[in-house]
Amino acid sequence: MKSAVAYARVSSKKQEDTGFSIPAQIELFKQYSEKSGIKIVKFFIENKTSGKAGRKIYNEMLAYIKENNIKDIFVEKTDRIYRNFKDYVVLEDLSQNFNLVIHLVKEHVVLKRDSTSHEKLVHGFKVLMAKNYLDNLREEVMKGREEKIREGGYPHKAPVGYYNDVNKSTKKKEIFVDIEKSVFVKRLFELYSTGAYSVDELRTKLFDEGFNHNGKPYSKPRLLFVLKDAFYIGKMKIKGVIYDGKHEPIIDIETYNRVQKMFNQSKARSHDVEFAYTGLLTCGHCGCQMTAELKKGKYVYYHCTGKRGGTCKKDYIREEKLDEVFLQLVEKIPAPDSGLFEILREASIEFRKMKSEYEETSMEEIQKQISRLQNRLNNLYTDKLDGRISQEFWLEKHNEWHAQKEELIEKLKTISNTSKTFDEGSNLLENFCKHAREAYLNGNAKKKQAILKMLGSNFSYKDKEVSVVLTSVFNYLINNDFVNYGAGDEARTRDILLGKEAFYH
Repeated sequence: MKSAVAYARVSSKKQEDTGFSIPAQIELFKQYSEKSGIKIVKFFIENKTSGKAGRKIYNEMLAYIKENNIKDIFVEKTDRIYRNFKDYVVLEDLSQNFNLVIHLVKEHVVLKRDSTSHEKLVHGFKVLMAKNYLDNLREEVMKGREEKIREGGYPHKAPVGYYNDVNKSTKKKEIFVDIEKSVFVKRLFELYSTGAYSVDELRTKLFDEGFNHNGKPYSKPRLLFVLKDAFYIGKMKIKGVIYDGKHEPIIDIETYNRVQKMFNQSKARSHDVEFAYTGLLTCGHCGCQMTAELKKGKYVYYHCTGKRGGTCKKDYIREEKLDEVFLQLVEKIPAPDSGLFEILREASIEFRKMKSEYEETSMEEIQKQISRLQNRLNNLYTDKLDGRISQEFWLEKHNEWHAQKEELIEKLKTISNTSKTFDEGSNLLENFCKHAREAYLNGNAKKKQAILKMLGSNFSYKDKEVSVVLTSVFNYLINNDFVNYGAGDEARTRDILLGKEAFYH
């Protein structure tokens, strides 16, 4: 008899009160076990209302099925198993590589490696939406980070000579000059700019004068980094871009420039040509990145960087040929009126319900954390007034908890902004299929790569052939019966590269 585990979950008190209780799910699983002839060997119960929030139970289940070679999971319905959107990706991998079978008991659906094209298509679309939602969350975080940088805020730990703290007036994290260590930083720059000392000599000299890190001299690489860092003149270099900082400079620009001249660094050669596929393609011979070269001022050739030796640098391809190859791939995307998208609309409705639950529970938990911190702050202030704690202790904890509260408020804003953005673009796939060709034809290098990365990954080139591993969604979109260009004819779906035996997977 086959064996299975059963996973029951309630994520909120509201759900428990409206028919999703743990006992009801367990009874459903027992009935299904009798009908299917699959024995339940272990129940995994995750009940947020009983204090078991988090991924602990879910992760225990994944570990258990791997250790005991269990191939079947019983779950009430789709949104019970995917507690977090990252779970989509994990279970997709287990389904494909471990042959895991997910029984959605209430929906009468069994998801497995050889499920029907329709079932896989709907499931794959949900995976795509989940990844897109997570990408949106990351983008919102990055937007907040970039806005902070533009306003002069530094997103990292303050370098030596400065320290991070909370501004008493604004209640926000800022960077302040470390009075004690900034004296040594100034001395480091001034002494080095004279040309009379090496970094090694200054390392020893300043240590003898009291400049140390946990009782030890600063390392030579650390001091070299300090001497080259524009942060000390009020600038911030982040990912190669220089920004004006809000922090107070320690070093004057003249001294800093003298120090930079001492290093006599050679400037790297640069050009303003934008190559469409650098960073996307790898060499099919050795796995190194493909690089691009401009020949005769107008022809762009791609070849292996050759970092692992061999002769693969001689296997090159023109950018125009790559344009033809990838455009043919983009043109195979089905049109929104193919009949396929009505199915996907239904899947997106299901996914939005799950997204709403995720946001509701996440924001509820964050609000609870904010309330706890506010209560701490209120009690802390009362303790200060009553003389039970010192002014120094009050200030330390006040700043620490205010900073934590601000971070949680930012998380709430991120979820809210992401939800709005995602809902506005909930017909993402349909719009993508509708506009991908035009966007690819008229897009710049960055846009082209973004479109191709939506379609697949592992782009590689070898012996006049290009291959790409399509995402599960676009694999089904391009190779199912809804597509009108000749579904089922493998030769026609493969014959897209250079008119030869080139292929994509």
